[in-house]
Amino acid sequence: MGGAIVLLAVLRLLARAESEPSTLPPATTPPEVAPPAVPVTTDVQGNVPQDIVGRWLAVCQVKLLSGAARPITRLFEIRQGSEHLELVQGGDVPSAVTQKLNVAANAGQAWTPAPEDLRAVDENWRALRIDPHSYAKVEYRILGSDAFPPEFAEDETTKGSQFAIALKENFAGAQAVRMTYSVFGVRDRTPTVLSGTAVISTLAVGPFPLPITLKGDFQAFRLGETPARSVLQRLSDLFSGCGRR
Repeated sequence: MGGAIVLLAVLRLLARAESEPSTLPPATTPPEVAPPAVPVTTDVQGNVPQDIVGRWLAVCQVKLLSGAARPITRLFEIRQGSEHLELVQGGDVPSAVTQKLNVAANAGQAWTPAPEDLRAVDENWRALRIDPHSYAKVEYRILGSDAFPPEFAEDETTKGSQFAIALKENFAGAQAVRMTYSVFGVRDRTPTVLSGTAVISTLAVGPFPLPITLKGDFQAFRLGETPARSVLQRLSDLFSGCGRR
Protein backbone atom coordinates (compact mmCIF):
# COMPACT_ATOMS: atom_id res chain seq x y z
CA MET A 1 0.00 0.00 0.00
CA GLY A 2 2.73 2.44 0.96
CA GLY A 3 4.69 1.55 -2.21
CA ALA A 4 1.66 2.31 -4.36
CA ILE A 5 1.28 5.74 -2.78
CA VAL A 6 4.94 6.59 -3.47
CA LEU A 7 4.66 5.43 -7.11
CA LEU A 8 1.53 7.53 -7.59
CA ALA A 9 3.31 10.61 -6.21
CA VAL A 10 6.26 10.10 -8.58
CA LEU A 11 3.96 9.76 -11.61
CA ARG A 12 2.15 12.98 -10.62
CA LEU A 13 5.48 14.81 -10.42
CA LEU A 14 6.51 13.55 -13.86
CA ALA A 15 3.21 14.57 -15.40
CA ARG A 16 3.49 17.99 -13.79
CA ALA A 17 7.00 18.44 -15.15
CA GLU A 18 5.77 17.64 -18.67
CA SER A 19 2.91 20.13 -18.46
CA GLU A 20 4.83 23.05 -16.94
CA PRO A 21 7.27 25.16 -18.96
CA SER A 22 10.93 24.42 -18.40
CA THR A 23 12.96 26.92 -16.44
CA LEU A 24 16.04 26.16 -18.63
CA PRO A 25 16.84 28.71 -21.35
CA PRO A 26 15.85 27.59 -24.87
CA ALA A 27 18.57 26.21 -27.08
CA THR A 28 19.98 28.84 -29.42
CA THR A 29 21.98 28.62 -32.63
CA PRO A 30 25.52 29.88 -32.03
CA PRO A 31 26.21 33.14 -33.88
CA GLU A 32 28.15 32.89 -37.10
CA VAL A 33 31.82 33.71 -36.73
CA ALA A 34 33.00 36.18 -39.35
CA PRO A 35 35.93 34.87 -41.42
CA PRO A 36 39.26 36.51 -40.66
CA ALA A 37 40.20 39.55 -42.74
CA VAL A 38 42.26 38.90 -45.84
CA PRO A 39 45.95 39.81 -45.33
CA VAL A 40 46.77 42.76 -47.59
CA THR A 41 50.33 44.13 -47.58
CA THR A 42 52.42 46.64 -49.54
CA ASP A 43 56.20 46.18 -49.61
CA VAL A 44 58.16 49.27 -50.67
CA GLN A 45 61.89 49.00 -51.27
CA GLY A 46 64.55 51.17 -52.86
CA ASN A 47 64.38 54.55 -54.55
CA VAL A 48 60.72 55.01 -55.50
CA PRO A 49 59.51 58.41 -56.80
CA GLN A 50 57.01 60.02 -54.45
CA ASP A 51 55.13 61.87 -57.18
CA ILE A 52 53.41 58.68 -58.36
CA VAL A 53 50.85 59.12 -55.58
CA GLY A 54 47.38 59.11 -57.11
CA ARG A 55 44.87 56.92 -58.94
CA TRP A 56 45.84 55.20 -62.18
CA LEU A 57 44.18 53.28 -65.01
CA ALA A 58 46.76 50.88 -66.44
CA VAL A 59 46.15 49.53 -69.95
CA CYS A 60 48.33 46.63 -71.05
CA GLN A 61 48.33 45.91 -74.79
CA VAL A 62 48.87 42.16 -74.62
CA LYS A 63 50.55 40.68 -77.70
CA LEU A 64 48.88 37.43 -78.81
CA LEU A 65 50.63 34.73 -80.85
CA SER A 66 48.42 35.63 -83.80
CA GLY A 67 49.89 39.12 -83.82
CA ALA A 68 46.66 40.69 -82.60
CA ALA A 69 46.53 42.92 -79.55
CA ARG A 70 44.25 42.44 -76.56
CA PRO A 71 43.96 45.38 -74.15
CA ILE A 72 43.64 44.49 -70.45
CA THR A 73 43.05 47.08 -67.74
CA ARG A 74 44.03 47.29 -64.09
CA LEU A 75 42.98 50.01 -61.66
CA PHE A 76 45.10 50.98 -58.68
CA GLU A 77 45.79 53.85 -56.33
CA ILE A 78 49.14 54.67 -54.76
CA ARG A 79 48.75 56.67 -51.57
CA GLN A 80 50.86 57.78 -48.66
CA GLY A 81 50.43 55.41 -45.72
CA SER A 82 51.45 55.82 -42.10
CA GLU A 83 54.94 54.43 -42.77
CA HIS A 84 55.42 54.29 -46.54
CA LEU A 85 53.53 54.27 -49.81
CA GLU A 86 50.59 51.90 -50.03
CA LEU A 87 48.77 50.42 -53.00
CA VAL A 88 45.00 49.95 -53.19
CA GLN A 89 43.29 48.25 -56.10
CA GLY A 90 40.30 49.80 -57.77
CA GLY A 91 37.07 47.98 -58.63
CA ASP A 92 35.44 47.64 -62.02
CA VAL A 93 35.81 50.01 -64.95
CA PRO A 94 32.44 51.66 -65.82
CA SER A 95 30.39 49.65 -68.32
CA ALA A 96 30.45 52.39 -70.98
CA VAL A 97 34.26 52.34 -70.95
CA THR A 98 34.34 48.54 -70.84
CA GLN A 99 32.22 48.41 -74.00
CA LYS A 100 34.81 50.48 -75.88
CA LEU A 101 37.56 48.23 -74.54
CA ASN A 102 35.69 45.10 -75.67
CA VAL A 103 35.15 46.47 -79.18
CA ALA A 104 38.91 46.99 -79.56
CA ALA A 105 39.70 43.58 -78.02
CA ASN A 106 37.27 41.75 -80.33
CA ALA A 107 38.89 43.47 -83.30
CA GLY A 108 42.37 42.53 -82.09
CA GLN A 109 43.34 46.17 -81.76
CA ALA A 110 45.09 48.22 -79.08
CA TRP A 111 42.98 50.65 -77.08
CA THR A 112 43.85 53.99 -75.50
CA PRO A 113 41.32 55.73 -73.22
CA ALA A 114 40.02 59.13 -74.31
CA PRO A 115 39.89 62.02 -71.82
CA GLU A 116 36.16 61.38 -71.27
CA ASP A 117 36.94 57.72 -70.48
CA LEU A 118 39.47 58.73 -67.83
CA ARG A 119 36.97 61.18 -66.39
CA ALA A 120 34.28 58.48 -66.20
CA VAL A 121 36.65 56.04 -64.47
CA ASP A 122 37.69 58.72 -61.97
CA GLU A 123 34.11 59.77 -61.18
CA ASN A 124 33.04 56.15 -60.63
CA TRP A 125 36.11 55.09 -58.68
CA ARG A 126 35.63 52.65 -55.84
CA ALA A 127 38.12 50.46 -54.05
CA LEU A 128 38.17 46.76 -54.84
CA ARG A 129 36.18 44.72 -52.30
CA ILE A 130 38.54 42.03 -51.02
CA ASP A 131 36.08 39.41 -49.77
CA PRO A 132 37.42 36.62 -47.49
CA HIS A 133 35.21 34.16 -49.38
CA SER A 134 37.01 35.00 -52.64
CA TYR A 135 40.52 36.06 -51.60
CA ALA A 136 43.12 34.29 -49.47
CA LYS A 137 45.97 36.80 -49.58
CA VAL A 138 46.92 39.97 -51.50
CA GLU A 139 50.49 41.27 -51.80
CA TYR A 140 51.64 44.48 -53.46
CA ARG A 141 55.21 45.58 -54.13
CA ILE A 142 56.67 48.89 -55.27
CA LEU A 143 60.37 48.47 -55.92
CA GLY A 144 63.02 50.92 -57.07
CA SER A 145 65.56 49.51 -59.52
CA ASP A 146 68.26 49.76 -56.83
CA ALA A 147 66.31 47.22 -54.77
CA PHE A 148 65.36 44.74 -57.51
CA PRO A 149 65.67 41.10 -56.43
CA PRO A 150 67.43 38.80 -58.95
CA GLU A 151 64.20 37.82 -60.71
CA PHE A 152 63.35 41.49 -61.36
CA ALA A 153 66.90 42.45 -62.39
CA GLU A 154 67.08 39.60 -64.91
CA ASP A 155 63.53 39.35 -66.30
CA GLU A 156 62.94 41.13 -69.62
CA THR A 157 59.81 42.81 -68.27
CA THR A 158 61.56 44.72 -65.48
CA LYS A 159 65.24 44.66 -66.46
CA GLY A 160 66.42 48.23 -67.08
CA SER A 161 63.23 49.85 -65.77
CA GLN A 162 63.21 52.75 -63.28
CA PHE A 163 60.92 51.00 -60.81
CA ALA A 164 58.33 48.24 -60.75
CA ILE A 165 54.80 47.82 -59.44
CA ALA A 166 53.65 44.26 -58.70
CA LEU A 167 50.21 42.98 -57.69
CA LYS A 168 49.81 39.38 -56.52
CA GLU A 169 46.38 38.00 -55.68
CA ASN A 170 45.88 34.56 -54.12
CA PHE A 171 42.29 33.39 -54.31
CA ALA A 172 40.30 31.11 -52.01
CA GLY A 173 40.16 27.41 -52.80
CA ALA A 174 36.67 27.56 -54.30
CA GLN A 175 37.87 29.73 -57.18
CA ALA A 176 38.83 28.24 -60.56
CA VAL A 177 41.65 30.80 -60.72
CA ARG A 178 44.06 30.36 -57.82
CA MET A 179 46.49 33.22 -58.45
CA THR A 180 47.14 36.27 -60.62
CA TYR A 181 50.44 38.12 -60.69
CA SER A 182 50.79 41.40 -62.58
CA VAL A 183 54.11 43.20 -62.88
CA PHE A 184 54.60 46.62 -64.46
CA GLY A 185 58.15 47.72 -65.26
CA VAL A 186 58.04 51.53 -65.51
CA ARG A 187 60.60 52.75 -68.07
CA ASP A 188 59.33 56.27 -68.72
CA ARG A 189 57.06 58.61 -66.79
CA THR A 190 55.50 62.03 -66.96
CA PRO A 191 53.26 63.63 -64.32
CA THR A 192 50.24 62.02 -66.04
CA VAL A 193 51.47 58.82 -67.73
CA LEU A 194 53.59 55.85 -66.66
CA SER A 195 54.76 53.59 -69.49
CA GLY A 196 56.83 50.46 -69.92
CA THR A 197 56.45 46.71 -70.18
CA ALA A 198 54.14 44.36 -68.29
CA VAL A 199 53.51 40.69 -67.65
CA ILE A 200 50.27 39.21 -66.32
CA SER A 201 50.45 35.62 -65.06
CA THR A 202 47.44 33.53 -64.07
CA LEU A 203 47.29 30.08 -62.47
CA ALA A 204 44.01 28.26 -63.07
CA VAL A 205 43.07 24.80 -61.85
CA GLY A 206 41.11 22.04 -63.52
CA PRO A 207 42.12 18.45 -64.00
CA PHE A 208 45.66 19.86 -63.71
CA PRO A 209 47.25 23.32 -63.03
CA LEU A 210 47.09 25.62 -66.04
CA PRO A 211 49.52 28.59 -66.02
CA ILE A 212 48.80 31.43 -68.47
CA THR A 213 51.31 34.22 -69.14
CA LEU A 214 50.52 37.38 -71.13
CA LYS A 215 53.04 40.09 -72.01
CA GLY A 216 52.96 43.48 -73.67
CA ASP A 217 53.57 47.19 -73.38
CA PHE A 218 51.50 49.27 -70.99
CA GLN A 219 50.55 52.81 -70.19
CA ALA A 220 49.06 53.90 -66.87
CA PHE A 221 47.00 57.09 -67.07
CA ARG A 222 46.56 59.34 -64.06
CA LEU A 223 42.97 59.89 -62.97
CA GLY A 224 42.01 63.33 -61.71
CA GLU A 225 44.29 66.29 -61.18
CA THR A 226 48.02 65.96 -60.71
CA PRO A 227 48.76 66.59 -57.01
CA ALA A 228 50.82 69.67 -56.20
CA ARG A 229 54.46 68.95 -55.49
CA SER A 230 55.54 69.35 -51.90
CA VAL A 231 58.17 71.83 -50.72
CA LEU A 232 60.65 68.97 -50.20
CA GLN A 233 60.09 67.71 -53.74
CA ARG A 234 60.63 71.18 -55.19
CA LEU A 235 63.83 71.62 -53.16
CA SER A 236 65.00 68.20 -54.37
CA ASP A 237 64.42 69.27 -57.96
CA LEU A 238 66.34 72.50 -57.35
CA PHE A 239 69.40 70.87 -55.81
CA SER A 240 69.40 67.92 -58.23
CA GLY A 241 70.47 70.38 -60.92
CA CYS A 242 73.47 71.63 -58.97
CA GLY A 243 76.76 70.57 -60.50
CA ARG A 244 75.25 69.65 -63.86
CA ARG A 245 76.97 70.97 -66.94
